[in-house]
Amino acid sequence: MAIQASDFAIGEFKFLRRLLLFHGRTNYIRIVDLIYYFFYKNFVFSITHFYYGFFNNFSGQTIIDDWLISCYNLIFTAFPLGARAALDHDIHPKDGQVAEIFQSFLYDDLKKNPIFTFKYFIFNLLRGIFHGLINFFFLYLTLRNNQIDGDGNIADMWYFSTSCYTNIIFVN
Repeated sequence: MAIQASDFAIGEFKFLRRLLLFHGRTNYIRIVDLIYYFFYKNFVFSITHFYYGFFNNFSGQTIIDDWLISCYNLIFTAFPLGARAALDHDIHPKDGQVAEIFQSFLYDDLKKNPIFTFKYFIFNLLRGIFHGLINFFFLYLTLRNNQIDGDGNIADMWYFSTSCYTNIIFVN
């Protein structure tokens, strides 16, 4: 009766070892990568708006169009992370008996040397700030008062915005 009320059930205890050691390790690595990537990509995106605020006296005008902002998390950065989560394995499940032998050692290794550390988290945040800085000011200094076509036109707000957004997508 309890099995019918549960979300999932384990038929035999021999499956519990693989569930905890293999799938637990794989999910831990994926979640850590997700957290690092999430904060990094949002810092690169958000810090660009912060830098732009100095040029528009913090008026509230965004550098990137609203529909591109909406698409950023929804489309452009969700697919790479989903593909990596579905396809990436540090130990492939089909390795069979070799993976079965080393599961407990790999679990102990993650306990002794955790992947998610405060030091590496701060490193990812600083890396996002730095990449946003390079993206914004490289484009600003490159496009400022330089003509972009044969008619002598210079880059307007839309051109700068689209170039900045495209660079952010390629960096992520």
